[in-house]
This record gives sequence, C-alpha cells and structure tokens, in this order.
Amino acid sequence: MDWLGIGVLIIGIAFAILTFLLIKPLRKLTDALDDVKQTTDRLPKVVDDLSKQTTNMMQLSSTTISNVNEQVKEVSPFFHIIGDTGEATRKMTLAALDKTNSLKTQTNSASSFTKREKYEGIYGILAFIFFLSERKNKVQELSGSKKHLKKAMEE
Repeated sequence: MDWLGIGVLIIGIAFAILTFLLIKPLRKLTDALDDVKQTTDRLPKVVDDLSKQTTNMMQLSSTTISNVNEQVKEVSPFFHIIGDTGEATRKMTLAALDKTNSLKTQTNSASSFTKREKYEGIYGILAFIFFLSERKNKVQELSGSKKHLKKAMEE
C-alpha cells in the first residue's frame, strides 16, 4: 500500500466516525424540524379562529357603541332641560338679589333719614309701616314672576 491509499483509508475512517457521531444531533434536528412543521400546519387554523373571534368582538363592540349612542340621544333633552332650568333659576335669583339690594339701600336711607332728623316716634312707625307695605308688594311681584316662570317652563 502506498501513501495515497493509506491517506484515503484514514480519510474514509475519519468520515465514518464523523458520520456516526453526527447521527444523534441530526435526528434531534429532524425532530425539531418536524415539530416546526406541525406548528406551521396548525397556524392557519389558529389564525382563522383568532380572526373569527376578533370579528365577533368587533361586532359586539359596534352594537354596544350604537346602544350607548341611542341612550345618549334619549337622555340629551333632559340635560338641555336641566340647563335651561338652571339658567332660569340663575336669572330669577339675580333679579331677587337686585330687588333685595335695592330694598336694603332704601331701608338704610330711610333709617339714616330718621336718625338724622331725629324722627324716632311717629315718623319711625310710619317709615316701618311703609317699609312693610313695600316689602309685601315686592314679595307679590316675585311670586307673580315665579308663576310666570313656571308657565314658561311648562310650555
């Protein structure tokens, strides 16, 4: 045997040993690739199921949103009525406050007049009676405006 034959024999033995040693990792690689194949085979079914569930969820959320929109449309007039009532109440309160302030000013000026002129007896009583009659008129005006406001709100 010459050197070339011995070299080829050594290479053949090394290749046989290498092949024998690589059999186990190659089988594991084959098993892993089979598992990947099974997973990819199931993937379209999983994606289809997921898309069906997503479609159902979108339909349910769309239905819920439309229900909420309808309920908001039904409740919206009540909020407008409440806002109008609040505005009317604010205007009536401001009017009553203005009347009260003007009445207070008039009372203060009458009080200062009686103190300045030292009319404490009969003029004081007359001023008090005048004050009460004016106050009664103002209360009647306010109650009349309340009735008018109620009629306006009912319309």
